[in-house]
Amino acid sequence: MAVPTAIGQAALDGTTILTGTVLVFVVSVLVGGVGNYVGIRVVSDQHPSFVHAVVSTVISAAVWALVSYGLQVSEASVTPFAGALVALLVWILVLYVRYDGGIVTAVPAGVASWLVAVATLYLLALVTTVPFEAFGIPAV
Repeated sequence: MAVPTAIGQAALDGTTILTGTVLVFVVSVLVGGVGNYVGIRVVSDQHPSFVHAVVSTVISAAVWALVSYGLQVSEASVTPFAGALVALLVWILVLYVRYDGGIVTAVPAGVASWLVAVATLYLLALVTTVPFEAFGIPAV
């Protein structure tokens, strides 16, 4: 039996923490996927599947993580603003590569994706207290 961490509060076991982490990750990936899916459909005549949008989200997050790691371990000093700007450019580059239409489609799709993700997270915040994020979408 777990020892309570505070009066009137039960201790969290490893399963509860793992379940919560997986839930936040899945919802965050889905929010990022919704952002990419709606963003591309709004600004172009393409009709990608939702799965394609979610895969784009995961690829964006992976590339963003690699670039962020590369900027951290490099010798050059990178300001936080420059790091955020590079992350945004990498994310738009992934949209550019994954969808047709070139940069003319990728930039407005990125803006639309970001707005949809923010709106979705706002709606989630109205009904829950869990701190969800939009996985694969910068600054959300």
